[in-house]
Amino acid sequence: MTGFGFRLGGELALERDRERRWIAAVVGALAFLATLALGLALALAGTAGRWQASFQGTLTVELPAGADNAAVLRALRAEPAILRVEPIDRRRSEALLAPWLGAGNLADLPIPGLIDVKLRDGAYLDVRSLEAKLAALVPGAVVDDHARWLGGFLALARAALIVASIVVVAVGLAAASCVAFATRAGLAMHREAVDLLHLVGAEDGYIAGQFAGAAMRLAFAGAATGALGGAAVLALAHSIASSSATLAFPLPALGALDWVALAAIPLAATAVAAVAAYATVMRNLGRIL
Repeated sequence: MTGFGFRLGGELALERDRERRWIAAVVGALAFLATLALGLALALAGTAGRWQASFQGTLTVELPAGADNAAVLRALRAEPAILRVEPIDRRRSEALLAPWLGAGNLADLPIPGLIDVKLRDGAYLDVRSLEAKLAALVPGAVVDDHARWLGGFLALARAALIVASIVVVAVGLAAASCVAFATRAGLAMHREAVDLLHLVGAEDGYIAGQFAGAAMRLAFAGAATGALGGAAVLALAHSIASSSATLAFPLPALGALDWVALAAIPLAATAVAAVAAYATVMRNLGRIL
């Protein structure tokens, strides 16, 4: 009866302790919170990455309402760094604004003229110089390289990942503390049985493995339930948001690798619980025996 082992059964029958069953509930609640926090952060980060990729190498030229864009189009097509120039007609502009202003409120609005510009791969273009050139042709012309608002969204996604990481670490520490507290209580409750195991030759590692195995099973049951609940909430929230007709931007969504990361939460919680229980028993056996 030596060594480090997490047994499915055991002489101590630790799962029967009513006081230890709350480990599953607490770990489940913590896994639920960790899944929500990490899932939202990963969804934001993934969406930010997709937006950055889709807008990379693109510009939008905005002209005052009613302005003639012919001279601007010729100037844009003459730029060596520009691959494609596509004017956006009023119908498409109204379609972009309809989710925000309503389809019936656009007929009399002075909608600015828009031109979509695609740069050549690897080409450099001085945006401010181009804007000055176009403004000389059409006063009020503006060139938007999307850097301002996209940079803000990327910063938000990075902040969300940092906060989610802090939450996950805090959840792990809370789960470890919960398991350690329950393990100390169980060790005191089963002190006579532990003494008997020592008398028949059981080593500390074997006894610690008994507690670690029980904590591991309880933690996995709770963490799996909590993580599934968190994943269901994320999927439901995305489904509800997707059904809204007022959204004019891509919704944050989880990719395949993101779901794999979320699926690792119950495994990580189980490992934390097992290590916390094992370390707690090994640290306390010498004090009580």
